Amino acid sequence: MSAREDTAQQIDPLGALKLRPIPLGLAFFAGALALWRTLFLSDANVDHALTVLALVFLAGAIVIVAVGSSSMRAPLRRSHFIALVVLAIGAMVAEALASAGSDGLIRDDWGPTAVGLLLLSCAPYRPARDLVVATSFGSLAAAVVVGFEVPYFETPAPLLAYLAIGVTPLSALGVGAAAYSSSFVFQVRAWMARATTLNDEDASSLRPGIARSVQQDRVTGLNRDVVPFFSQLVESGEITADDSRRAGEVATVIRRRIVDDADRSWLEQAMLDVSPRGEVGTVLDRSQLAVHMTGDQRTAIRAIVSALAVDATTRTSSLSVVLHDDDPVVRALLRIESTSPDVAIRQRYAPYFAVLRILFADLHVDVNGSLLTLRFSYAQH
Repeated sequence: MSAREDTAQQIDPLGALKLRPIPLGLAFFAGALALWRTLFLSDANVDHALTVLALVFLAGAIVIVAVGSSSMRAPLRRSHFIALVVLAIGAMVAEALASAGSDGLIRDDWGPTAVGLLLLSCAPYRPARDLVVATSFGSLAAAVVVGFEVPYFETPAPLLAYLAIGVTPLSALGVGAAAYSSSFVFQVRAWMARATTLNDEDASSLRPGIARSVQQDRVTGLNRDVVPFFSQLVESGEITADDSRRAGEVATVIRRRIVDDADRSWLEQAMLDVSPRGEVGTVLDRSQLAVHMTGDQRTAIRAIVSALAVDATTRTSSLSVVLHDDDPVVRALLRIESTSPDVAIRQRYAPYFAVLRILFADLHVDVNGSLLTLRFSYAQH
């Protein structure tokens, strides 16, 4: 199982999903900038094959941003990010080679700016460390490209001046991306630490009330099953064979209720709690594997089970969760019948899928006819 990384997408998946239009806009702006400068500012003597190759490389990097930021494909892993950086730098180099010998103005080059914009678009999806490393490699490549082009520039100027002009857009945008990623993670973790402290304090204050609630629930059960029986015995003044049989039945009911409450997992209780229409789903967890989920994973499962149960397009009684022991992991299958089409389900539950994909890296969503199926796994701690 992959560990969660220090990125906005993995620490606050819903926030990253809400901000997704901004990274997408930056990535597509990089593509539009490259296309505009290629069509209207490039010299007629450029190598068209290399120009097309540069645009193809850039398009591939943009696709990685779009796919990696999607709730159905998240998160953007390091391997994907490396591919993005390689494609972006490849686009920058190919663009420089395409205009070799004919590029008289450094401002016509779109490579460094496009690479910087792509790095900035990855700020919510990669740790600051990765962004700094990518910015360093990109800046070094941009410096080499500028040094290669210096003899062909029309305006004479010191090499350092050309390097500053050529490298600054990439470096500035890349450093900005790293700063955003680091600051976001720091602030969210600080907020989570404060929230955890407050939750612990609230839990301590709530324990007496919870104990009273449990006690009252037990008293209610006794009032319903035991008190009427004893009242009847007092009124009759004698114990018959039927009374003995009835006493055994009451004892069995109470014992079964206590055992069921003790054996019921949090997942089974959650299924009972989210059945507003009186329809109860099923949980198949003979080995009590649900206990191995982390607190975040439990919260996410509760949330989507609750959402599915109250959805008017689903049949709550068909909701089922099956947990299978495949040491060292647990394989999980969540299934429910729905009358909504595939696209509608994916759009409606996109925020839930975004969170689940971060917490369960191998989440697979399948909509087959009227059946929505989620497959995922988690480690046995």
